[in-house]
Amino acid sequence: MNRLIVGCGFLGWPLALKWASSHAIDPQGGQTVAMTRSDRRAEQFLAQGLTPIVADITDFTSLKKGLADLPPIDTIVCAVGMDRSQYSDIYDVYVEGLRRFIDAFPHPIEHLIYVSSTGVYGDFGGDWVDERSPTVPAREGGKACLAAETVLSEATDCWTVLRMAGLYGGPRVPTKSLIENRDWEKLSPHGFLNLIHQTDAVNAIARTAELKPMKEIILCSDGHPPRRGDYYQYIANQFGLGKIPWPESPQVDPNARSANSKRIANAKMLKLLDFQLTHPDYRSGLSSLPM
Repeated sequence: MNRLIVGCGFLGWPLALKWASSHAIDPQGGQTVAMTRSDRRAEQFLAQGLTPIVADITDFTSLKKGLADLPPIDTIVCAVGMDRSQYSDIYDVYVEGLRRFIDAFPHPIEHLIYVSSTGVYGDFGGDWVDERSPTVPAREGGKACLAAETVLSEATDCWTVLRMAGLYGGPRVPTKSLIENRDWEKLSPHGFLNLIHQTDAVNAIARTAELKPMKEIILCSDGHPPRRGDYYQYIANQFGLGKIPWPESPQVDPNARSANSKRIANAKMLKLLDFQLTHPDYRSGLSSLPM
């Protein structure tokens, strides 16, 4: 079982280590190939038992060169994030980047798992959202993810899309620095916060890779979205900051994330992936994190 990970960041890196450790136990089980733009990072990959390739998803020539000697690949995971220190055009990275990768890939695609975002949904007034809900993204990231999903479905029938809710875990605690610094004016208690812990997101990808291509879109969340105000107060309590002084009649910025209120359902994920969450809510997930 040879697997390729494109985008070894918050999800791709722990996934790569998970697969590399399984290959160490069973050397006949195949290899995990990981793509990076950096020669230095490629050396780190090699030291962890991965097979590195150096290529840039925004550069077709580098993709052709980097992918040229690939062995046949059973599963591709595309989990590319937006590195704003290097790139400014999210469409070029997410949409055209995926198109360039597919065009440069030297073998028939057996299964491409695209890690997308629940940002493809707009405002639902706090109602529940599932895979049948209409997609009307309000922000550029959601629009780019939705366009990339279209590129994928038009290029191959061998795909599965995982739309991730807000990711947290490890050093990533959403809004921690704002709350710690008491930047209350940058926060709003309105709407719901949809989350999935890094461990559960990685396990969902790994479980999907064990299955045949489904041509399915699957929402990945813990299924217990808190109201933003409750979540922010929980974080504030960890710092002993007392009750957050929300204004009596707060103004909602129509361009803010909190203006797009929805609750992401996870029933399909649990059933289709035969999946159990390690962290079924944010309190469980945050309990193991440094605050």
